[in-house]
Amino acid sequence: MDIKEGSHYFKPLSRTIKQYVEHLEHKFDGEIGVLERKHVHADSVIYIGKEANNIDEQELDVKQAQEFIDVEEIKRKILEMPQKEAEKLGLSRSTFQDIKRRIREGKRINWKTPAVRRLMVMFV
Repeated sequence: MDIKEGSHYFKPLSRTIKQYVEHLEHKFDGEIGVLERKHVHADSVIYIGKEANNIDEQELDVKQAQEFIDVEEIKRKILEMPQKEAEKLGLSRSTFQDIKRRIREGKRINWKTPAVRRLMVMFV
């Protein structure tokens, strides 16, 4: 264990107070006086799970939280998407129409295919 001695190891209280006063507050609008909270405008929602979900199926060194997508919301948005928008994302007409048909017929969608992933970029 190292024992630190000398004033050069420690920050004076006056510097700590000055840094506190000068610290910008990112949650509020304005700089002085009574500040109002900033408003949050969310583009989308991503559901995440705790790392403890399905713990017996995970590796020991899990660093990322699990993400859960709102499948029904994504399906609805894909069905509403115009063909031209899908073509801008690089999907052919037949591929896009096949995905829409599978959704309408209630068939399983593979969310990991490149085509479906391109569509999901628009919504997640």
